Amino acid sequence: MKLNFKLKTFLVFLSLSIVFWSLIKLSKTYVADVEFDVAYSSLSVDKTIQNKPITQVTASIESTGFNLLSYKIKNKKLNFGLQNLVHKKGNKYYYLPNHHLLDLKSQLDIETTIVRIVQDSILVVLGKNKTKKIPIKLDADIQFKLGYNFAEKIALTPQYITIIGPEEQLDTIDEIKTNKLILSEVSSEVNKKISLNISKYEGLSFSDSEVLVAIKVDKFTEGTLSVPFKIVNLPKEYSITTFPTKVNVIYQVGLLNFNKITSKNFEVICDYNESKDNGLSYLIPKIVEKTSLITSVKIVPNKIEYLIEKK
Repeated sequence: MKLNFKLKTFLVFLSLSIVFWSLIKLSKTYVADVEFDVAYSSLSVDKTIQNKPITQVTASIESTGFNLLSYKIKNKKLNFGLQNLVHKKGNKYYYLPNHHLLDLKSQLDIETTIVRIVQDSILVVLGKNKTKKIPIKLDADIQFKLGYNFAEKIALTPQYITIIGPEEQLDTIDEIKTNKLILSEVSSEVNKKISLNISKYEGLSFSDSEVLVAIKVDKFTEGTLSVPFKIVNLPKEYSITTFPTKVNVIYQVGLLNFNKITSKNFEVICDYNESKDNGLSYLIPKIVEKTSLITSVKIVPNKIEYLIEKK
């Protein structure tokens, strides 16, 4: 029993001695190399970084053992102010961290001094920023429920996006697409925000990251109108009589717009030269103009018999 008590007492005092010794050691000042993450700031608004400057540096620092231990356990960050760049040539600039040790030291613990940065010259390639207004293009796969369709064109808000970035990069961008919008069995109005596909663009600033997609939907029905047609390219010395004198235009239209459709919304022609050049004994009616409110247009009959005679 006495031996065990003495052993325990010895171990307690030994542990306390180690703790006190460690505290004394860690409270002393040392110089050691430490890794720091790097952030870049204070860049002029008309400039942009075109390369990928280093994101870590090694610094020789003088501090207490406690501080050095904390720096070793978790990387801390140093902020390099790019207002202090040295111009080399063209668009190449250099940040010289050892010229700004006082500024860097102010970002660390008051007991810490930066002796030197190992990477004493950091290349930063700068380009001139440009602003460009670019249209947004919807990337969509929209399937409607049977009998339904667009009531009008899809509306995007905003329709354009403003991009700020290097001139050389912006000159290659003519449109910005959305992420894929997939809708099925659509039978009612859609208002949905969707993100822009901009993750692949590095070093650019975008005025918006998403767009509102508004889709008006209507139930469609079939309509039929009797429409007169014109004959074009008929020689002046000939007159022509057609059978019939009008055609039926069969179309699909939304219920909301059904009463807006009249024969004046269509222009139908028959090209005499087309029939003559192809040796046809009939004319072919074609729609050359129609309202955007309708879909699936069909002409009946699709052949026009005619009688031609010289005046």
